[in-house]
Amino acid sequence: MQKQLKNERLYYLDWLRVFAVLLLIPYHTGAIFANFDFHIKNNVTSTGITIIEGFIDNWHMPLFFFLAGASTWFALNKRPTLAYIKERFLRLIVPLIFGVIIIVPPQTFYERIQKSGFSGNYFDFYSHLFNGIYPKGNFQWCHLWFLFYLFVISLSALPLILSWKSGRGASVIESFCTWLAKGRRIFLLCMPLAIIQMTLKVAYPGPQDIVSDWARILFMLVIFLYGVVFYMFPWFRESLERNLSVAIATGAVISASMAIMYLLGCRIVFGYNIPNLLQLGINSLATLCWLIVLLGLAQRILNFSNRFLEYASEGVLPIYIIHQTIIIILGFYIVNTDFSLIVKYILINVFSFVLIMAVYDTTIRRFNVLRVLFGMRPLQKGSI
Repeated sequence: MQKQLKNERLYYLDWLRVFAVLLLIPYHTGAIFANFDFHIKNNVTSTGITIIEGFIDNWHMPLFFFLAGASTWFALNKRPTLAYIKERFLRLIVPLIFGVIIIVPPQTFYERIQKSGFSGNYFDFYSHLFNGIYPKGNFQWCHLWFLFYLFVISLSALPLILSWKSGRGASVIESFCTWLAKGRRIFLLCMPLAIIQMTLKVAYPGPQDIVSDWARILFMLVIFLYGVVFYMFPWFRESLERNLSVAIATGAVISASMAIMYLLGCRIVFGYNIPNLLQLGINSLATLCWLIVLLGLAQRILNFSNRFLEYASEGVLPIYIIHQTIIIILGFYIVNTDFSLIVKYILINVFSFVLIMAVYDTTIRRFNVLRVLFGMRPLQKGSI
């Protein structure tokens, strides 16, 4: 098995991680104005924003899990298994516990005011936080589902990854990847994704509560393992750039077709019927195509570092944790103004970005207690 060079730093993965996190700001702002349910809503929604949201949703979270898989492979080559498990707990579970108690409740509070007519203050609401699980109760993890899912997937995949790392089964997976890297065979990676979606999505459509979300869990587990495999074998990544143009064309055709169907009012009934199963399978292919596009372009043009990347990379997790709460708080007040939809959308985006970065820069990153609670490493003396 060809080994990853130990000192090689793939900066484009850091760029993609920063891009994915910052994209959450316009994405979750857009959810306020899209034609689907969200914690708070504008009184007028937008078909255009809904289509953009659907396009982003197809590949956005899969990108997070792919990058996590790649990071896992690098981490397990640098530290012992127990150290990796400890790091996963400190980076994911500690922020999750802190987040669901402190960061998430304001989202539910403002949702209750707008949708349920709650008229008490925040302390009245918080005194009932643990009286039941959302949606009937107030306790939920909102966007922090990602932290728990990633923790579960990371530990679930660990025995298999360790077996590959030790050499057991590595020759088989390397032979398969060698075959897969030739020609256009990389697109066959959509098959496991499509099978999962077509067989399980109807029975387990979510929401992200683990129990009713097996389609998403297994889908992301496979994506996570793809991230591992691509960085086990450096030569495997050459197939990304080689298939870039085909991936762009295929992804664009699928995404444009879905957008046109939506504009024409074509709505497929969700269930075990041929049109819906075909759509689930085709969307799985689109997910793979856009991942190939993002990774292929990034490794071609973004494999460099600068001061912004160093600064932003450290803040990826805390920015993820606080972004949605800030968007919902600001959004609650801005959607109640008389501004037009587009002005509201711009205001929420701009003010959210400024406030998110201000909170991160002036508080979270500067105090070790907060750094630990947000999954960051403690500061070394004099490092800021």
